[in-house]
Amino acid sequence: MSERTHAPEVVRSYHSATTHGGDHDRSRLVRFRPLDPTNRPAPFKLYPDYPLTPLAGDNPLGRLLFYSLGVTRVSAASYFRAAMSAGNLHPVEAYVVGDDRSVRHYHPLQHALTTLRAGDGSPIAIVLTGIPWRTAWKYGERGWRHLWWDSGAAVANLLALSDSAHVSLEFDDEAVNGLVGVDGRSEFALAVLHLQDVPLPDAGDLHVSAPAPSRDPVEFPLVTEVQIATREVHGRLHAYRAGKRPNLRGQPMQELILSRGSTRLFRHETVPEDAFSGPMDVAAEGVPLLEHLTAVHAVEGRPAAPRAVTQHLCYDQPLGGDSAYTVFHSSDLEKVLADVGPRGYRAALFESGLAAGRLQLTAFSVGLGATGLTFYDDEVKEVFDTDAAPMLVTAVGVPDYRSRPGGSPRHPTHLTGFDDLMGRLQLRMTQSRGQR
Repeated sequence: MSERTHAPEVVRSYHSATTHGGDHDRSRLVRFRPLDPTNRPAPFKLYPDYPLTPLAGDNPLGRLLFYSLGVTRVSAASYFRAAMSAGNLHPVEAYVVGDDRSVRHYHPLQHALTTLRAGDGSPIAIVLTGIPWRTAWKYGERGWRHLWWDSGAAVANLLALSDSAHVSLEFDDEAVNGLVGVDGRSEFALAVLHLQDVPLPDAGDLHVSAPAPSRDPVEFPLVTEVQIATREVHGRLHAYRAGKRPNLRGQPMQELILSRGSTRLFRHETVPEDAFSGPMDVAAEGVPLLEHLTAVHAVEGRPAAPRAVTQHLCYDQPLGGDSAYTVFHSSDLEKVLADVGPRGYRAALFESGLAAGRLQLTAFSVGLGATGLTFYDDEVKEVFDTDAAPMLVTAVGVPDYRSRPGGSPRHPTHLTGFDDLMGRLQLRMTQSRGQR
């Protein structure tokens, strides 16, 4: 079997094995202890042997990094960042590349750059990478999907802050991994945000050392296989740029980003039509591999779908049914594989995160809340009678509490009532199970 024939089969096999629900061959999934507290990955990557330099408050590069990847809120046990992340695990890292081949890694809590290759040049790109173990610790092999969701969500913020930048998923994996000093297995490049219209420098491999992410990271052969298989591209991949602004009511973009946080509880309240059509217009722009399937529960002038059905599709999470509307960002994978090639699978997952990130920001701009959800893959396709596979789900509605805005660099907001909120969420889930 040729590589061109084999790679799409790897994608199909991976997608099937990591599908929630249904009758699928999961025999190759690794048996391990999810959420093992003794083997939890560190929330931040450290380079203790390299110099760390704080970013100034008025630094334009620092603004981009903080409002897309920085820590904006903290609770007693968790860090929350500017963009959403599946399970709040944040597996995405950022490396700043200069026109003089310099490379610096961003520390999102310290709001500082670690110099890995020195230089005084201008920044020309931000390379986003993913650490699969940081999300697979909870989600296993399905966590590879989350790398692309989370990078897309971060890019939603980045592009909201910059009219001139553009993002590419079409690059030489080995060259970009080598440029920023990652091995391509335990960490690998996801996307390149170009700050200037120049190519990445040909700097050769960067050799740096960093501690392991946890005591005993688990390796997942299917993740390695699908990452390698999706290097291949036949057509051209889309370049992602700033589109319609998510601040529909004119809020300063930084203020809007700090107001966003994954909503934990919705009230059953009807929202006006423009609180549906406006955010959907922003979310659907510039993501050509997606279609957006919607379950509307409480939008003025639109027929209501049964909440219980949508909740079940969303892995039986009440937020999916309690929303005013829930959006299933979906893609016809067979068409993607035929038109673009296996790398299109990465792009479809990335686009779902980009669309979800934009939808969240826009929902908050009109006074609503939003959250990302997982789903029963096959059942979504059945209910919507479509060949398009769900990539990610966003629920939008009226929040049942008032969230505190995030803080500034190195001064995150402390969420003193977060444990109480999570207790209310657990109670809502228990009540929902009792009603079924």
